[in-house]
Amino acid sequence: MATTTSLTTTYAGKYAGDYIKAAFLANESLQHVTVKENIDYKQIVKKLVDNITFEAPTCDFDPSGTVTITERTLTLEKFQVQRNLCKNTFLSDWAAGSVQNGELEPALAETLIANMLEGMAAKNEEILWTGANATVGEYNGFLELFNTGGSGVLFVATPAAIDSTNVIAKIAETVALCPTSVKRSTEKPLIYIAQNVWEAFMQASAGTGNGWYTYGGPDMPKSYLGYQMAICPGMPDDTIVMAQRSNLWFGTNILNDWNNIQVVDMGQFAEDNVRFSAKFFAGAQFGIGNEIAAYGTWF
Repeated sequence: MATTTSLTTTYAGKYAGDYIKAAFLANESLQHVTVKENIDYKQIVKKLVDNITFEAPTCDFDPSGTVTITERTLTLEKFQVQRNLCKNTFLSDWAAGSVQNGELEPALAETLIANMLEGMAAKNEEILWTGANATVGEYNGFLELFNTGGSGVLFVATPAAIDSTNVIAKIAETVALCPTSVKRSTEKPLIYIAQNVWEAFMQASAGTGNGWYTYGGPDMPKSYLGYQMAICPGMPDDTIVMAQRSNLWFGTNILNDWNNIQVVDMGQFAEDNVRFSAKFFAGAQFGIGNEIAAYGTWF
């Protein structure tokens, strides 16, 4: 399927600025999960739990305790983003000089590349949480994986829409459901929340007289009872997850593939097209289900 180019211009004269591109969500969630690189299609990911106990002294070696190793399979899927622009589309535009010289206007090419890279990050932010590999162009995101039968994830009962009147109670329910062993662990869990949950939390905090949230807004430290909160733009509304960073994994082959766009000018083949192509691998998985507490109307 060819790329459809919609060209709207009212500018007459010399090119005088950058093309305006749409704003994209950043792939912010990857900053708060474990990213695993250099995976060849599949990787068995293990999580080790050793609950240390002290024993009375003996003269002989007397091992005790239990070491639990859980493994799950992180499977990658291959994806691509490709665009094809015909130079002739821009003959009537103020970038016509470049086209007449057999080139695509450089600023347009650079802007399209930036758009593709930012768009890839934004789309992956969504798929990481809500993706389902039954849908073409998606892998199973965390919420789909949580919903899988036998996952062991702890779900808050009877979830409801979240607003400033109930947000603190709903976060508290999720924290209460998270196992004490996880909350007391050396690696403290994070509270992952959707954008609307964070905004409701700020409104509720401001309503209690905490003026920091009134004037500081998104720049305020994001924490609840000492637990760091990670704001995840790709999460659906009314979603809260409490888990350790080491228990949520995003996998890829070569991370730099997410920053590379191959550009091919087809002029050497007597075409007036310029092709832009990105290919990369992605997948998600979690470790121990009963160490994850989740709240959401999506399950």
